[in-house]
Order: sequence, then structure tokens, then C-alpha cells
Amino acid sequence: MRPLLELAREKLRRRKVIAVMSGKGGVGKSVVAALLALARPGSVLVDLDLEGMSAPKLFGVAGRLHEVGKEGIEPLEAGGVKLFSLGGIVGDRYVVLPGYGQAGAVEALLAFAKIDSDIVVVDMPPGMGEELLALGRAADYLPVVVTTPSKASYKVVRQLVDYLAEAGKRPAALVLNMAYLDCGGSRVYPFGRGDEARRLGEAVGAPVYEVPVDPSLEDYVGRIHEYRGPVADAVRKVAERL
Repeated sequence: MRPLLELAREKLRRRKVIAVMSGKGGVGKSVVAALLALARPGSVLVDLDLEGMSAPKLFGVAGRLHEVGKEGIEPLEAGGVKLFSLGGIVGDRYVVLPGYGQAGAVEALLAFAKIDSDIVVVDMPPGMGEELLALGRAADYLPVVVTTPSKASYKVVRQLVDYLAEAGKRPAALVLNMAYLDCGGSRVYPFGRGDEARRLGEAVGAPVYEVPVDPSLEDYVGRIHEYRGPVADAVRKVAERL
């Protein structure tokens, strides 16, 4: 009997849990997770990247702490999104946890978070670590896999998709992030067309979505809820089909 795990399972039961994940860091996974949550107003965004904790930075709430009430941990809120993160507990400090500690932190955050939305978007850490296993024990999640057109990114994403298949899960979407630049109405693919990722999507029956590069997005770190550019438009199309 594991009380925290049982509480986490109960908290996520009958909710749509969308897990945004990648086999590799630096592919824009947290941005995609944030924009997915913004595309579904009222969503809860849970940041399970325990060491990166990018979500609070994107929304400009890094350093703010969660309040704790009788019903559990109160969310941080920005742009209509309710956000839970370990950063809201430890503040702007680094976190180093052993594997069992990561699982415990995931279970505790999910168990005590005051989740009141039918849609829960989870920003996963890169790779296939304890956080992924812990989420799998707590919820029947819907995987959204993020990659870039780079061959280096594809290799590790392929391993993640293989793992998901063995776990009986098919990606609901494969997001090809930073896929192209819009140059006066013409698309330029600076990192290649991502043919291998497209073939992977076809092989596993996952729709592939292209998300463009938008240099102005950097200006919205800390206020991503104010961003209205082409990346948000592309991610909104993903959200509409989940």
C-alpha cells in the first residue's frame, strides 16, 4: 500500500492527462506543453521536470511559492492556466534527487495538487527516467512526443516511441518542432524535412504536426501567456485534435 500513489491515482482518475515528452532536451518541449495548456483554457499544467522547472519561468511565476490550504496545494495562475511545480515548493533553488526521490516527489506533487480541471497537461523531463515511470503508475496518460527535424533528436525520440509501444501506448501526436521558417510566404527547412520522424509517425499511426521557428518567441519567456504568434497557432491545431 502506497498512500501517496493511491492519492495521485485518485486525483487523476477520469481526467484527460496529456503528457508532453521527448527523448532529448532542448527541443522546445516545455514551450509546447505551455502552449497546449493555454490552448485549452482552464487547463492544469503540472511541471514534472523536477530539475529543469521551465514552466514557472515561461509564465513568469518562478520564485513564487504555492500556498497550501485544506484541499491541498493551491496552483500558481497565469493566463488562465493553473500551474503546479516543484519550483513552487522549493523556490528558485536547484534540486538533486535520487531515483526513488524523484518518484516520491512526483507522487507527492500529484497527490496534493488541487486539481479541478478535466484536462491536465504534464510537462515531462527529457528522457526516460523515474518521472516517466512514476506518471505511468499514477495515470493512463496520452503521450505527445516532441522532436526536431535533427537526426540526433530523432534517434532518441525513436527509443522513446519504442518504449511507449512496449508500454502499450501510442503517441497521440508527434510534434516536429522548429520545423521551418516562414520567409515571405515560402517555407524554408533549415534543419531538414524530418523525413525519419515523419516515417516514424506513419509507422505508429501518430499524426505529425509541423511547428515553425519564431525568433520573437524568446521575447515572451516570462509572459508566454501573452504570445499570439505562429507557434501558438500551430500548437493550437494539435490541441484541437487531442
